[in-house]
Amino acid sequence: MPPKRILTLVLAALLLTGCHHLEDKGSGACHRGIYHWKSTYNPTEWEKGWMREHRVDRLFIHLFDIEAGKKADQPGWRMVPVATTTFLQRLPSEMEVVPVVYITVDAIRSLDEEGEDRASSVKRYAQLIATRIDEMMADHYDGTVREVQIDCDWTQQTERCYFELVKAVKTLLHKHGITLSGTLRLHQLRQVESLDTLPFDRCLLMCYNTGNLQNASTHNSILDFDDVKPYLRQYHSNVLHNTDIALPVYGWGVEFEEDGTFSRLVNSNQLADAIQTSKERKVFIREEWGNPDEIRRTRRALPQLDTAHTIILYHLDSLNLSRYSHDEIEEFYTSQ
Repeated sequence: MPPKRILTLVLAALLLTGCHHLEDKGSGACHRGIYHWKSTYNPTEWEKGWMREHRVDRLFIHLFDIEAGKKADQPGWRMVPVATTTFLQRLPSEMEVVPVVYITVDAIRSLDEEGEDRASSVKRYAQLIATRIDEMMADHYDGTVREVQIDCDWTQQTERCYFELVKAVKTLLHKHGITLSGTLRLHQLRQVESLDTLPFDRCLLMCYNTGNLQNASTHNSILDFDDVKPYLRQYHSNVLHNTDIALPVYGWGVEFEEDGTFSRLVNSNQLADAIQTSKERKVFIREEWGNPDEIRRTRRALPQLDTAHTIILYHLDSLNLSRYSHDEIEEFYTSQ
């Protein structure tokens, strides 16, 4: 075979395999991700098989929360780590693992109260967060960390302080060649003029928890496209650059008293028993799941994603994931 012909075939093969999950029309996701958001990391064989079946190559692991508070041995602390994940298994070295830290709005408000000392406090807490992530990943992961994700339901009032903290963490991560991604809830779209103004290297658009959970007349607070539409009008570009998407594959029960007053949120693994006893307890339970049709409608309404994006499903739990067919999961990951 002539050398020129060989070179042409090699280049064609590279183009086809450069993003191995892309479909022929270029509408699929380059990366397939899944969140792990449980207090203990101990995935079942079914869950590990599910990840292999769907060629999941990125695992987003929640490590700990940061909330407002004080430590007994360190008076004056504005932010402290809580809800740290316990590891009963090592993280899979064959996958890219992205550590995730959730920061409460109250923690940001507390940090904002530092006044003139805020700048030094921001640097100190950023260092503590980065160090804790590094130590936990070194203990439980044999691979290389390339990305860290920060999650916070920040408000217009806490935006300035939160962004300062994010920038400080990002500076520390960049010294080690690590990028920083940050979550963006749909309601936060109205608070930013452009995604380019956000202090993250990449943005994660959370397409769930879109409705008013505590309102008895809400149809589905997890994802209802009618709730999504007003927020998506914020987009004016044809392509979402440096943006990943998270979609809901989970469920729960929302319990209300007879008068329509919100009572509690029922975990999916307790839902069947709660529904069975609801009449005798004189309560109403609204069962909610990430509806495949609503997920499809939301995906179709989003602007085109760039070719380096990740579709992330929330979250790794066999009870929830088993409700969806193989084809439905594949469609979530690949169609737009």
